[in-house]
Parts: sequence; structure tokens; C-alpha cells
Amino acid sequence: MDELQIAISKAELLHRLSNWGRYSTFDGSYDPRLHLGELEEEELQSIRLDTMTAELALSRTRLTNQDFKVVLREVEFKVMIELAKILEKTQNSGFEGTKEVEPKVFDETDELMVCGVCQEEMKKDGDESRVIVGCNHKFHSCCIWKWFQVKSTCPWCRYQIKFKTKSFL
Repeated sequence: MDELQIAISKAELLHRLSNWGRYSTFDGSYDPRLHLGELEEEELQSIRLDTMTAELALSRTRLTNQDFKVVLREVEFKVMIELAKILEKTQNSGFEGTKEVEPKVFDETDELMVCGVCQEEMKKDGDESRVIVGCNHKFHSCCIWKWFQVKSTCPWCRYQIKFKTKSFL
């Protein structure tokens, strides 16, 4: 098992936990005060995934002759990156209807380009820009994402974005 497979299993576990009502067999007869120390299925699955991560790190430690703790942190980090890529698709679709573009200070007509949300120049070191596909207006990625958390229109022209719900399963 590699980082991606562990991340997929973790995403499935998170989905199951976040949609507990859909998967629950709870009939009201369970009293948590009488819990005898038995682990729930989800807790066991989480322990299995942590064990798989440690086993993967141990096997890589043997191959590379590195310190186990260092390799374990690297593997955990890679699992988190893969999990983030999977979960990114399920998050509020703030970038839906947009695409990434190269940030520019001036547009084709040599006008200074400013973000329609924060009203600052588009090109700064480390800035990422996105364009709304329907109207071609450009914004800082972080600004338009925050804007779409509250509204579903273009900040400049009020072009309506139609969001869809996404699921990784």
C-alpha cells in the first residue's frame, strides 16, 4: 500500500464519519455509559490506517537506511498531501467556473489590472490568479475563493456562477 491508497482509505473513513446518519445502525438502545471499552468500526479503521502508514515508513527506512522518525514524518506528510488533493474536490466549490491564469499587471489594452475583490494590482510575488470562465474577469485566487463563500456572482459584472455539489466517492 502506498500514500495514495492510504489517503483514499482515510478519505472514505472521513466521508463515513461526516455522513454518520446515512451509515448508522443506531436504534436508540445503545447507552454510552455501558460502553465496555470496545472500539467502534471507524476507530479500528483509523488505527489500521495509522499502522499501514508506519509499516510503509518502516519498509522505506530499511531500504534507505534513514532514521525511522524522519521517514515516518515524510510518509505522513505525503499521505496528507494526497488526502488534501482528494478532499479538495469535495470542498465548497469556490473555484468552480474559474480557471487558473498567469497573473499580469497590465491587460491586452495596457490597462492596469486590479482584483475586483481587494482592488489591488494583480501581479505580486506569489500571487495566483483565476479567471471566471463565463465573463473573463480576473481575480486573485484567494480573493475570489473568499468571495464565492458568500456570493455566487462575478464581483465586476454580476455574472451568475452555477455551483454543483461534488463528492469523491
